[in-house]
Amino acid sequence: MISVPEITLERIAVATDPACDLVALARKAVTELPKTDFGGVIAATFSSPDRFPSLAVQAASWLGLPAETPAFDLQMACSAYPYAVYLAGKLAADTGKKVLVIDGDVQTPLVDKADHATGAIFSDAVTATIVSADSAARSSFAFLSRHDPALSCPAAGPIRMDGFKVFTFVATEVSAFLRDFVRTVTDPNTQTPKHPNSCPFDFFVPHQANPYMIRQLADALGLKEQLVTLDESVKNPGSCSVPMAIAKAGIRGRALIAGFGAGYSAAAGIVNVL
Repeated sequence: MISVPEITLERIAVATDPACDLVALARKAVTELPKTDFGGVIAATFSSPDRFPSLAVQAASWLGLPAETPAFDLQMACSAYPYAVYLAGKLAADTGKKVLVIDGDVQTPLVDKADHATGAIFSDAVTATIVSADSAARSSFAFLSRHDPALSCPAAGPIRMDGFKVFTFVATEVSAFLRDFVRTVTDPNTQTPKHPNSCPFDFFVPHQANPYMIRQLADALGLKEQLVTLDESVKNPGSCSVPMAIAKAGIRGRALIAGFGAGYSAAAGIVNVL
């Protein structure tokens, strides 16, 4: 487990227009946020139509940020949001400014519609999150990764998935990873003075891979009451399903966020949501 300055998600915007490409969706989401003097921009995406310049650099330009502003992309597919929020929190603590996290993908062009395993389960969306940090308290994060091609995507597509292997990974390794994380953060010996002797989160917001999988995961972790989900009509939009679920549910409080999937990989963190 990694302890960092307490991270807060101050505002989340969501863009889902099916007529838009990745850059247009990202720009739409960013423009819905209040004007902010960002100290950095991080874009979590695997579907950028351009090898470079990065989506984050383009966003920094739209916002008129100084050339000295750190701006970069990261690619962790389904696990990307906690990774991006973790890095944004570190950057916010170091710069004393808020950081913009863009997370999203346009996946439908990368799907083989004739493939029964992937053809009808993915969707397109982009989110934008304002992240801040408070050095007076702490947030906790943990990460997991190992190589397995059961869920993969070549540069030009298509996305390929062995559904049974991926489900097994989530039901076994991810479940154990999150159980250990929850056990650690709820141990009184590891809690901060701000949150002593109590569960340090009010909500559980996992990657919305599919409704059955996340209900089973929440049940295995004993977190059914804290589970936050998207409407079941929403297809899997990738790692941005986490901030989408937060925004759609309108939750306020401390949340356990979790991503898992391609890599294999998994990531978890506890954050404040305003």
